[in-house]
Amino acid sequence: MNGLLASLVAAGMSTFGIFAMALFSQWAQRNSAYCSAFAVGLLTVGVLFHLIPEAASLSPVAFSWVAAGFAAMVLIGIAVQTAVSRRPEGAALTFGYASIIGLSAHSFLDGAVYAASFQEEAFTGWLATGGLLFHEFPEGVIAYALLAQAGLPRTRAIVLAFTAAAVTTVAGTIVAQSLFSLAAEPPIAAMLGAAAGALIYVLIVHLGPHATGTPNKRGYDIAMIGVAVGTVALILQQIGQLH
Repeated sequence: MNGLLASLVAAGMSTFGIFAMALFSQWAQRNSAYCSAFAVGLLTVGVLFHLIPEAASLSPVAFSWVAAGFAAMVLIGIAVQTAVSRRPEGAALTFGYASIIGLSAHSFLDGAVYAASFQEEAFTGWLATGGLLFHEFPEGVIAYALLAQAGLPRTRAIVLAFTAAAVTTVAGTIVAQSLFSLAAEPPIAAMLGAAAGALIYVLIVHLGPHATGTPNKRGYDIAMIGVAVGTVALILQQIGQLH
């Protein structure tokens, strides 16, 4: 249930980004990078100091699953870039639809990551996906911007952006949880490792570059706040386990 709850929160944040962009485009564009910067810090701590060590403690081949999760995201990214680069010159609508399809696939995988991250325990899930949640706001902003730039009317752009950035995330969680429930003994280490690999890709390809858009390099300060929050959460969790 925690994975589904996380995906619903993520969908809500994406929806907030969509409507913020539709109604207050300048404000949304100015502040979305701060969300990405905070997510970079929080997610880095969660992946490097909790998710990967947790997977490694369960299986000696956990790092193979980390590599597999990262490689899968790279291949999907290449496929999307290839589809977009082959669009007819000047076909903004084709570019918009191709980009939104790629974003939908990415959001669906985000939903699967939420499901996988909560297979071990609630703390692992919330720490691993906490940073991911903060990237949902800029994802909603980007989804609407792509469709608006493609020339779609506002209502249609909102509906398609909501479907691509919010609905697909919840669908990915539901599908993944259904598949996990069919397994007599879910491969926890594999799921945690693959989720970590996918999140590393999100950090490098999506969150990092977007976070650099903060004015006066304030993104570094915001990222450090994310690191501090993630570190405090880890310390409190360890103290809780000792008691």
